Amino acid sequence: MNYDVIVIGGGHAGIEASLASARMGVKTLLITILAEQIGASSCNPAIGGLAKGHLVREVDALGGEMGLCTDTTGIQFRTLNASKGPAVRGTRAQIDMDAYRIYMRNVVLNTKNLDVKQELAEGLVVEEGAVKGVTTQLGNTYVAAKVIITAGTFLNGLIHIGDKKQVAGRQGEFASVELAEYMKGLGIEIGRLKTGTCARIDAKSVDTSVMEIQPGDTPAPPFSFRTDKKNFNPTQLPCYITYTNEDNT
Repeated sequence: MNYDVIVIGGGHAGIEASLASARMGVKTLLITILAEQIGASSCNPAIGGLAKGHLVREVDALGGEMGLCTDTTGIQFRTLNASKGPAVRGTRAQIDMDAYRIYMRNVVLNTKNLDVKQELAEGLVVEEGAVKGVTTQLGNTYVAAKVIITAGTFLNGLIHIGDKKQVAGRQGEFASVELAEYMKGLGIEIGRLKTGTCARIDAKSVDTSVMEIQPGDTPAPPFSFRTDKKNFNPTQLPCYITYTNEDNT
């Protein structure tokens, strides 16, 4: 099948790339390993923060979806470094991970000019030094003038748990090993960025009454410039802070 643009990967970057392309009237294809996991947050159920919050607002100013989705699915909103100068402040929102994923998946699946294929991209169609399309593990070939790769942690992904390691994009999900190897064969240098995910704690196993409570800001600062600030009054849940020693450091 022929498209104008093909996007590989259904994470934050892939969503914004495919939506931007389709909304410009360009016939677009999003290829993702699991359509159910479009927009899934890999590590931390938070959007923004220092530096990253600026990026989300820049994406929003260009018509992106992340800010609107965050304002709809956020469960706590705070401005970090609020006591300091404007240049170092950053908006951060804790999100409902499931609600965020469902929102983004529904937007993608209902956007005009945008098709979604649940397949694993394995290679590129290269002719005379130019990329012309994508091949998948199902033996399908999709042709396009432009291909955007937003594979994130899935490209040759490797997970470390203690002293054990396993090939995966996220825990329990396939890594995109074949595509990484194909790109190496083209002479493209492939690297890997390391991220760290904190331990998950069962809320029933901790005593929050002895912790420092951290509520959201009032009024809550929305992410999107298109959100009506006057009527933005989300239900916010508190965070709890604890420390590793008696000095609270």
